[in-house]
Amino acid sequence: MKLLSKRAQISLEFSILLLAILVMSSATIYYFIHNNFNEKNKTLDKIDIGAKTAVSLVNSGYNGTHTDYPIIYLGMKYDANKTNIVIYIKNRSSVNNPTKNFIIDYIINSQNINSSKYNISIKYIN
Repeated sequence: MKLLSKRAQISLEFSILLLAILVMSSATIYYFIHNNFNEKNKTLDKIDIGAKTAVSLVNSGYNGTHTDYPIIYLGMKYDANKTNIVIYIKNRSSVNNPTKNFIIDYIINSQNINSSKYNISIKYIN
């Protein structure tokens, strides 16, 4: 009988220790995500996704857009405040302004970007 109570005591202590580790891990993960993924980082991710989608739509001729060669999305660059964003694209021939405007408008409209807060521009690379 005494052996069973010792096993139960060890099992209870182990369960409490495991619960404490689980709570501490959950709290650490929550604070890490909360501190490292703020609103500006989420918006930058949305802009990146929107730019990739817009370039893909242009390449497929969506909404009357046309380029002689497929556009390649190279990435984006932003300032320290993460409010001035430059989208880099590449093509064999120049990209006309309506196509550039379509890409910017698509990013803003599809991803619900506040255009008064974020300035998005496109830079064409030869």
